[in-house]
Amino acid sequence: MKHKNHVLYFLLLFGVAAHAQKSNPVADVTRLITQPEVEAHLTFLASDEMRGRDTGSPEFEIAANYVAAQYKIVGLKPAPGQSSYFQSVPLQDSHPATGGEFSLGSDVFKFKDQFILFEGENLSWKGEVVFAGYASPEELEKANVKGKLVIALAGTKDSGGNPMAIFNAAGGKYNDAVKAGAAGLVEIFASPQIPWPALVNYFAGNVSTKVKKGGDNPAPHLWLKDGEFESLKKIKDGALNGSLTIEGVKKIDVPSRNVIGMIEGTDPKLKGEYLVVSAHLDHVGVQKNAQPGKDSIFNGARDNAIGVVGLISTAKYLAQYPPKRSVLFIALTGEEKGLLGSKYYAENPVVPLNKTVFNFNCDGAGYNDVTMATIIGMERTTAEADLAKACQAFGLKAAVDPVPEQNLFERSDNYNFAVKGVPAITFAPGTKAFDAELMKYYHQPADEVGSLDFNYLIKYFRAYVYANVLLANNPAAPTWKAGDKFEAEAKKLYGK
Repeated sequence: MKHKNHVLYFLLLFGVAAHAQKSNPVADVTRLITQPEVEAHLTFLASDEMRGRDTGSPEFEIAANYVAAQYKIVGLKPAPGQSSYFQSVPLQDSHPATGGEFSLGSDVFKFKDQFILFEGENLSWKGEVVFAGYASPEELEKANVKGKLVIALAGTKDSGGNPMAIFNAAGGKYNDAVKAGAAGLVEIFASPQIPWPALVNYFAGNVSTKVKKGGDNPAPHLWLKDGEFESLKKIKDGALNGSLTIEGVKKIDVPSRNVIGMIEGTDPKLKGEYLVVSAHLDHVGVQKNAQPGKDSIFNGARDNAIGVVGLISTAKYLAQYPPKRSVLFIALTGEEKGLLGSKYYAENPVVPLNKTVFNFNCDGAGYNDVTMATIIGMERTTAEADLAKACQAFGLKAAVDPVPEQNLFERSDNYNFAVKGVPAITFAPGTKAFDAELMKYYHQPADEVGSLDFNYLIKYFRAYVYANVLLANNPAAPTWKAGDKFEAEAKKLYGK
């Protein structure tokens, strides 16, 4: 009789264990991700006391500590090789030049009047100046630019004066010129959509923040006002002598941090692959010189406390239900300053990028359609089916980018993973257009928690969490679809 009792007890235990293993992810996500909890996270992160979480501010550091505390509560580990949840990100504020002069042939260009400085420090330079078309790698090689200052047309052959295309091309062209050994890059700016005084006011009148560079002073990067200058005609026919002086630039170190936690996968093979769940933690801070009595705090509830809560919620779920694939959670600094935290991480990853199979970023400008989630780049990867399934499970439609002209794909942290070849897209609240309803809150003091629709957001958060569950458990890692612009980099990265 005793023996029979032991057998019965074993069978009961086995039955309980088997039942426990048969989880229902949709039901579990619904149970674990609750409206009061996500509202509490959002209320803290986007409170007035956080003063807009500006990069480098004490309030950003408080927010970083808050995220680290959430990692600790749910049981995340530090990333491999890290002793804490923090990855130091060395940033630097660059106060604009106060003066300067660029001479080319017989023409003399004055700082602000005809040129502005993007990159560089105080200097006095003389030497040879050459023209290199749009400064593509091929054109730079042909022009033999080593040791010379390069003049180039802003943007690309396909820019057509589009300012966003010109902005997006600038950094890559500068890097290519420096890599080719150029003494610096001067781009001739021509876009009727942005008047020159507006560029001067923004770029020559404000402090900019960048990742700090070691070693020698960086090569200068200028934008030169287009016009009927004799030297700009002659330079296209051959090299000219020139000189450049820059005065008054001041650099101040701004230490900051990415907040990184990890869950190790359960599958013996797939745990060597990593899904990166990311969201930027910073916003734009407090408005200077605000009128008395006027709200001056840019709380950043939509941009991007929502994304951070999506990350925290995903960490909570996956910590209780570890997936097959390993997962890194990264709350990023400096997105509003130019995607700086993700840029630094992509250059200094805690896990090799060739082990990083996907980046699912959570970010957005706001929402004006509560029937859907907008997934920027969804159609570009093989993750599309999992994402549509996750949204459908919570009554939402998975929608593609409705405003491709805004170039949203390259305006969030997913981009710095994508340029390295890692399939990387962004999950954003439902956006049907960049209209007045959206712009009322986008980078405005009105973007406060009290204005949010939590009946919609709880579905949004649950869909994001479930999408990560599907991605982290799918035996097939997502890839770029054939022909995507980043497919070639992916083949180099993964050796396929």
